[in-house]
Amino acid sequence: MQEYSTIIGKILAPVNRRKFKCFVDKYNGDFASKKFSCWEQFVAILLGQITNCSSLRDIVSFVNFQSNNHYHLGIRKDIARSTLSFANNNRDWHIYRDVFLDLLKTLKQKEYFQTKEVIEIIDSTPILLNLKQHPWAETTMKVKGLKTHVVYNLNQEIPVYFDITGARTNDINIAKTIELKSGVTYVADKGYTDYNWWNSINEAGAYFVTRLKKNAKISELSKIQNSDKPIGSQIITLTNKCPGGNRRNNYANKPLKRVIVQREGKEPLILVTNDLSRSDAEIAELYKQRWQIEIFFRDIKQLLHIKTFIGTSENAVKIQIWTALITILILKYLKSIAKYNWQLSNLVAFIRLNIFVKINLQFWLDKPFEQPPETPKNYYQGVLF
Repeated sequence: MQEYSTIIGKILAPVNRRKFKCFVDKYNGDFASKKFSCWEQFVAILLGQITNCSSLRDIVSFVNFQSNNHYHLGIRKDIARSTLSFANNNRDWHIYRDVFLDLLKTLKQKEYFQTKEVIEIIDSTPILLNLKQHPWAETTMKVKGLKTHVVYNLNQEIPVYFDITGARTNDINIAKTIELKSGVTYVADKGYTDYNWWNSINEAGAYFVTRLKKNAKISELSKIQNSDKPIGSQIITLTNKCPGGNRRNNYANKPLKRVIVQREGKEPLILVTNDLSRSDAEIAELYKQRWQIEIFFRDIKQLLHIKTFIGTSENAVKIQIWTALITILILKYLKSIAKYNWQLSNLVAFIRLNIFVKINLQFWLDKPFEQPPETPKNYYQGVLF
């Protein structure tokens, strides 16, 4: 028998309600709250993300218009705009961060997210804020607002690490807090240049692929191989000092592969890696795949509501960002279990238009252009006597 339920019900299904309650209790989220729970707040903000609501008024109007579906969503009655605003400003954003981390841990254990070779891309992206509306935000020469730091698993196409900091936080400082895993290849741009961090990756039994800065002091151990071809390489070592200071370089005198990628009309791309077994072309392709994390950033900013904010406090902004991350994680989960090769933007567009439609979601994900089979009808002969 085919299973029919609303799409929003299927979207909320991966979120463990029991664990959600534990996180709420941990941060006293529902303390002295009888009319509007954290779950109701979460559902309202998530609906706003999927349907691209641009304000609190839009979210409240949309949710209240669907009053017939409130019971199935765990919403007890219509929501007031002031109630939702108060919850966003006062309920701890760490609740939704923990929900995201727990959901990520659960989905990573699923069979469809299991892979042998692990490639992880490290990068950050700015979340720009209006300083008049968000005076608490940090500023630098380039960024006014927040920075989101991501480790993106290229094989699974999901973020496996996420953090939100002020604009002044250096990317490499966050990278040093990431748990390094043996066998994983970490790909990053030259903003993550730190020889001692490279050494930590190497000692953890992992690999890195990144760009080598122009001012790097190196010793050449071999001549450039295939110098007349688009991609060549040589074995090098680094000098004792780290760039930009007199700190000791723990990676000194250890062999590295320097890969030179010729680019038409541009300067050669100089890459460096501690993986001496991969071919030059494989190293170049790995760095090229770093662009996938930029696509992930684009998806969050274009498909979800993360450029403008429905609240001005730091708490409200972070709740919106973490809810957006929960949403994108669930959307990527739906994409991963589908047999049809969906573009994420097309999937979001359909869900947005049919969020409260009852449908066999798995059948539609697999065969979106076929009519689902009719539910068999059971007829019973009445007994008069």
